[in-house]
Amino acid sequence: MRVQSTSIAFLLLAVALGAGVLERDRIWPKSTGVASRQAAKPPPLPPTRPDAEAPPAPISVAAAPALPSPPAAPPTPPALIPPAPPPRMTLAQQADFDAWMVKTYLGCWKPAAQPADADPYVARVRLAFKPDGSLMKPPKLVNPPSDPASKPQAKSVMQAVRACNPLPVPAQYRPFYEQWKTKTIHFNPEIAAR
Repeated sequence: MRVQSTSIAFLLLAVALGAGVLERDRIWPKSTGVASRQAAKPPPLPPTRPDAEAPPAPISVAAAPALPSPPAAPPTPPALIPPAPPPRMTLAQQADFDAWMVKTYLGCWKPAAQPADADPYVARVRLAFKPDGSLMKPPKLVNPPSDPASKPQAKSVMQAVRACNPLPVPAQYRPFYEQWKTKTIHFNPEIAAR
C-alpha cells in the first residue's frame, strides 16, 4: 500500500515538474545556450540508504498524461471610441450653399402671373433630402395662400421643386449632409423676376 501511495506521489510530482519544464521552454527556448540546458537538468537524487526501499523508476515527461490546457481568457473588447462628429460647414460655406440652393430652385421655377393689386405671395416650402440630393418625402408648403388669386403661384412653386428633383448637390457640400438634409426654401417672385 505504501509503495502505491509513494508511486502516486512521484507521478504527481513528475507531472507538475513536466508542466513547469514545458512552461519554461515556452518562455526560454532551448536554443539559448549550454548554460540554460545545464540549468534545466533536474538536481540529482539524494543517496539512498541500503536498508530503504528502492525508489520507483523515474517517469519521463513524455509518458506523463497530458493535462488539459486552461480555458482561454475571453477576448477583451476594444475600447469604445465615440464616433467623430460629422463635419460642419462654416457660416460662409452655409451662406454659399443656401444661395446656390435658392438659385437652383429659382432656375426650375416659372412663377404664375399674380394680380397687380395683390400683395406678392412668398411661398415657403420645407424639404427633406436623401444624401444623394433626392427628396426623402414629398415637399410641404409651410404657408398655403389664403387668397385664391395666389393659389396658382403656390402650385407653380411645388412644380418647381418636383422639376429640380433630385437636387444636383455639388461635391464640396456632400460631406455636410447633416446640415442640409432639411431646408426651408422661400420662393419670392420679386427675386425670381431679376
